[in-house]
Amino acid sequence: MRRVISAGPAAAVLIFLGFSGLASGGQDLPLKDIIQRNLEASGGREKLGQVQNLSFKTGNTRFVGATGGELKLSTGKDPVVTEVILVKDGRVQRNSYRTITEVSDPEKTVYLTLARLYAGLFSLIKFEGDLTFEGLKSFGPEKLYHLTLAKPGAVEVGFFLRPDDFRLKRLVFRGKNSAGDVYEVNTDFGIFEPVEGFSLPVSWFSSQVGTRGTLSEVTEVKLNQPLPEDLFSRLEVKIGSVEAGPGQLKGNVLSFDSNRYGLSVETNWRKSDVEKAGLRTGDKLFLLVEGLESELVFYATQAEVPNPNELTQGARVMTAPWFGETYVLQFIAVDTAPITSKLKPLTAIEIRKK
Repeated sequence: MRRVISAGPAAAVLIFLGFSGLASGGQDLPLKDIIQRNLEASGGREKLGQVQNLSFKTGNTRFVGATGGELKLSTGKDPVVTEVILVKDGRVQRNSYRTITEVSDPEKTVYLTLARLYAGLFSLIKFEGDLTFEGLKSFGPEKLYHLTLAKPGAVEVGFFLRPDDFRLKRLVFRGKNSAGDVYEVNTDFGIFEPVEGFSLPVSWFSSQVGTRGTLSEVTEVKLNQPLPEDLFSRLEVKIGSVEAGPGQLKGNVLSFDSNRYGLSVETNWRKSDVEKAGLRTGDKLFLLVEGLESELVFYATQAEVPNPNELTQGARVMTAPWFGETYVLQFIAVDTAPITSKLKPLTAIEIRKK
């Protein structure tokens, strides 16, 4: 499957201006015919019934879905896995950096729905009997067949199909979060391409009210692969190990990025580990990597890091990231070749207070 770049944020459209207030019409096709044509466009009912599993990647996340509705998402740069989300038997669990939680609505409904969608290779075959036809809806010049789950629960789920080829164009989740605020996620699918006799999207753009949208490009598509029997029972991550004590931390590299501006290294140290080590802003540290020693300055938060003008004069710091769960090491405007040559995922690293 080739990679494509979609139209970016413009593809998000003005995220679903409410299910009400949209023009209706063109309700001449019965629901069963709409579903049947969708299945034909996806590869046909018989071929879809032969699918046992589907796996693909978007970015650093591997998706594996099975015909029974199981779904597993594993995120990280191989061999590192920082987060696993498991959908099975009506439950959704997340293991993020070894913290396991039960996912509740509205996210729960999103993952349960995606599990069924992927199991049916982005067709409606796994939703038959659960859909209601709401008519032909207009989005500017575009008209789409609008179907909803008959029993949506806490979150309303809307499927929008193209009237010319009956493939899925848009998927919308709408409800409220635990705080009572509006929760809306809109996904627009790009073009579909043939894969082993089926028709699958090559990309999609998802946007959530109050956040920036994200473009997902599909790669490494595989069908009916032999899967470990316990794949949908295992929830473990792979982030190395951590030892924390007064003035000392031992751990592993999760990822790193080296460019002309410097080097950034993501560690597996979290806030609780730093607290055990007793580190405070301004502490001078020694970093040990494969026998190489470097000096660092610790900053507990990004807000305490010196301004960019000062950093560009040369800096080696350890700080909490703007985003993410773990602390990062940053080398700015200094020679990073010696340390970069020793780095790879899960390389052992150590910090000692000077």
